[in-house]
Amino acid sequence: MATKRYLMINIAQEPCKNGYHDVLRDLITMPEVQSIERLDGIFDLMVQVECPATVRYAAADDLLAKGWVKRLQVLQVEPAEPGDITAPKVLQQIERIQRV
Repeated sequence: MATKRYLMINIAQEPCKNGYHDVLRDLITMPEVQSIERLDGIFDLMVQVECPATVRYAAADDLLAKGWVKRLQVLQVEPAEPGDITAPKVLQQIERIQRV
């Protein structure tokens, strides 16, 4: 069974001429990476990874070894399900809350 992890990343250097292209190039070569989002605020990037549960935090460890990572935090861990779509789950939770 695979799990999803959301990794919040601070980049050690300021974006250079090509912005985050070098960082993004590193990230997209990792097979565990499912999505990459640029953020405003405390963190620079949010990276969603999906790994077998037995691997635990290997993707986070791999990223920490990169020279451009200043800080990394695991935001959330959840089991991945085939065909997992977040929106219906959120709608179900909202409906449950409204019933109370």
